[in-house]
Amino acid sequence: MPAIKVSEFVYGRLQSPDLDGAEAFLTEFGMERAERTKTALYMRGTDPVHHLHVTERGEPRFLGLGFAVADPDDLKRISRLPGASGIESID
Repeated sequence: MPAIKVSEFVYGRLQSPDLDGAEAFLTEFGMERAERTKTALYMRGTDPVHHLHVTERGEPRFLGLGFAVADPDDLKRISRLPGASGIESID
């Protein structure tokens, strides 16, 4: 498999039916709410980055991780591997 250079871990994404419980749990670890909608909770740490954790409402499960890549061509190349998803914009 071709290697890519990940320059930074950006965020983790989980799913939970209880956003209040998720927020209480993450607050115990020192995170602070960055934003909350009806369907998602965004938590941040001490850095100025908007969030480093996302919990979306739904059945409990791991959704994925967000990474930054050093070279956009690496992202394009790895997105073409069998089983990979395409590149999507995030808001």
